[in-house]
Amino acid sequence: MTSPIPTIVNLDFARLELFEDYLISTIHEGVVFNLEHLEKFYQIFDSHYCNKPFGYISNRKFDYTVDPTCYLMEYQYPKLVGISILCHSESTFNTAQFEKTFYKRPFEVFYKIENCKKWIYGHISTFEKEKAGL
Repeated sequence: MTSPIPTIVNLDFARLELFEDYLISTIHEGVVFNLEHLEKFYQIFDSHYCNKPFGYISNRKFDYTVDPTCYLMEYQYPKLVGISILCHSESTFNTAQFEKTFYKRPFEVFYKIENCKKWIYGHISTFEKEKAGL
């Protein structure tokens, strides 16, 4: 089970909460999230999730824009089992549903953090079973 105490990483454009099996990112208001930002995330993924499956939870607390070309980099991290989006409004839900069309790996949208975590753990379990040949 994941430790309830995350490692916090504050970047100039986001706050990351790194848990054992997943991370929660909260991008700051008004940011245009692009490939440069994604590269900074990848550096953190490399150091914290080295060679283990993990999930990504995007906390859509603030309004920001994601450059859709970021979703073309999806195969960079095969151990990233999926992205779940935590929405706080109908508009963020609808935006996330649109973004889902660009991402070809597991991607789901929720209104509750518990559902995000449950979904991530389900994909980690599936990943580990497939790795074990089950």
